[in-house]
Amino acid sequence: MTSQHAAVVASSAVPASTQVAREAWRAMLAMTFSGEAPSRMSLVCQELDLTPAALKLLLVLSNGPRPMRALVESFRHDPSYLTSVVDLLERRGVARREPHPTDRRAKTVTLTDEGQHVLARAQELLSVPPASLQRLSPDEQSQLLHLLLRVVDGEPGIPQALRPHPVDVEADADADPPVLTQR
Repeated sequence: MTSQHAAVVASSAVPASTQVAREAWRAMLAMTFSGEAPSRMSLVCQELDLTPAALKLLLVLSNGPRPMRALVESFRHDPSYLTSVVDLLERRGVARREPHPTDRRAKTVTLTDEGQHVLARAQELLSVPPASLQRLSPDEQSQLLHLLLRVVDGEPGIPQALRPHPVDVEADADADPPVLTQR
């Protein structure tokens, strides 16, 4: 039996509504792991002089200072690896370690003023839509945003910096998008 045939057999036992949800999720994964997303992430990291892990940590810190222990748990990385990522952010001047407010043995990681500026630039660059979104009409794009807002609301672990916002479609749509520059 081919893998494609096995997938069809396995999915035939699943209710249609679950199959639709699976395929919608698959489409979101395809957009995240393929298409423009990986090259976009690489360009953003180059422009900001950050590694992908450092960029992700910067985005997580948009929710506010986080204890190192909580960062290790949320990233599911070895503590020494996460320490090296925080070291990079400190050398870059975008984050700093501070004493934990209630546990003198622990440290929290917080964004610096420079980190806030870099975060704002990251958000600006990451929000440039891929060309494939132009396949949808403005009304379809609005409908997609509305649906994705509902999905994202069910995911409390998504950093504030990555959360989409409702858009007033009457607002000026002629604004120029930000431009990615190569270093």
